[in-house]
Amino acid sequence: MTQDLITFFGRFHPLWVHLPIGFLIIAVFFKAYVAYWKKPAMQEAVNFSLLLGTISALVAAVLGFMLSQSGGYDGDLLDIHLVAGWTTVIISAIAWWVNKNELRFSKKLNYTVLGFMILALSVTGHFGGSLTHGEDYLTAFAPFGEKQEETKGRLLAKVEDAEVFTDVIQPILRSKCQSCHRSGKSKGELNLASYETMLQGGENGPVFIAADAEKSELIRRVTLPSDHDDFMPAEGKKPLTDEEIQILIWWITKGKADPKVSLMDADEEIIAWAKPRLNILGGEKMMAVSIDTAYFKTLEKMGFRVRVLSHETGALDVVLPSDVAKEKATELLKALLSIKEQIYWLSLAGTGIQDSDLNQVAQFSNLQRLRIENNPISDSGISSLRSLSKLESLNLNGTKISESGLETLSEIHSLKSLYLWNTAIDPQHVKVEKISAAGVRVIFGS
Repeated sequence: MTQDLITFFGRFHPLWVHLPIGFLIIAVFFKAYVAYWKKPAMQEAVNFSLLLGTISALVAAVLGFMLSQSGGYDGDLLDIHLVAGWTTVIISAIAWWVNKNELRFSKKLNYTVLGFMILALSVTGHFGGSLTHGEDYLTAFAPFGEKQEETKGRLLAKVEDAEVFTDVIQPILRSKCQSCHRSGKSKGELNLASYETMLQGGENGPVFIAADAEKSELIRRVTLPSDHDDFMPAEGKKPLTDEEIQILIWWITKGKADPKVSLMDADEEIIAWAKPRLNILGGEKMMAVSIDTAYFKTLEKMGFRVRVLSHETGALDVVLPSDVAKEKATELLKALLSIKEQIYWLSLAGTGIQDSDLNQVAQFSNLQRLRIENNPISDSGISSLRSLSKLESLNLNGTKISESGLETLSEIHSLKSLYLWNTAIDPQHVKVEKISAAGVRVIFGS
């Protein structure tokens, strides 16, 4: 109970710590104003700012010490930060006393103390930032030195060179976990910065157990309910996606936590998910060509609305407005075939497309959302869509589909949402119940 109370108050440190920074810096500006423009009336403002800065620095130092008791911080960095913080408190108090009694001390001493106060404040802030954000936080984007990729894996010549841990899992850990578990800030004494540091485990033991994902602490933490105290990542940070968790499970179970296991040994679904996220040599150039704005303008002149969903994968959202189609939807669809791999969302609502047009739509292998409502689509046309293995949402409102078409839809295992308002299908039909039981959300309504 006592430790929880200390941690509770300690967590106010990041909120409070900005007060002394503001007070002490404004005091220096006030002092410069007094000295340069000969405004002795402002001297009391200098004294008051230094006093407030000293008091708030003392409170910040106490809260910081309380926060440090919760653990999870690099010992060396923490020691330097604590010493620098208390040094700032002492020097700011001296600066206030010297400035308040300036007639008893020389101006040179007064300015020197203020200079050391700003220096101590800067050192404290730098090491505080290093504890929270990493030792290279200040210089990571400086226009000098070697740049490092934070979220991508190494540069690859081809996808066959990819390793599951190095090129897929490590970028996930950098993005989702290493803000709390890295060099400089290892909460729970856990460092996920490399395979070697992961092997060292944390205060709760090993991070993973090769070939046994169920007993691996990493998998347990990321699959707990989000409101559980042990859930990772904690404190409102973005959790791992289902795909990311499945890759971790596969690596530990089937990959036996081997850091060198090839991505090509993984399941097809994992390979398909990972491919667009790899940092493959020449990929940047290929991506620039694949989302060429000039081609977008061509499509827009034809009447399409095109939106980039992800610059990382080149995923596109394409809409063919009903007033543009006007009995030429078949011809317009052909214009999309050159970018069919990039179309993730497609809307052909009310365009008059026929069953035969769905043969073209079936070639859009990465399609996740498809809107073909209010078209004369029947069960025979729907059968063409069974090859869309990534389709998650399908809108069939106002079409001619019947219960027999649901057999085809049940073969699309990726399907999550199905819209069937204003169709001949009975909401109480056994096939509707069957597809709902398979995890598909069936919506009868506008």
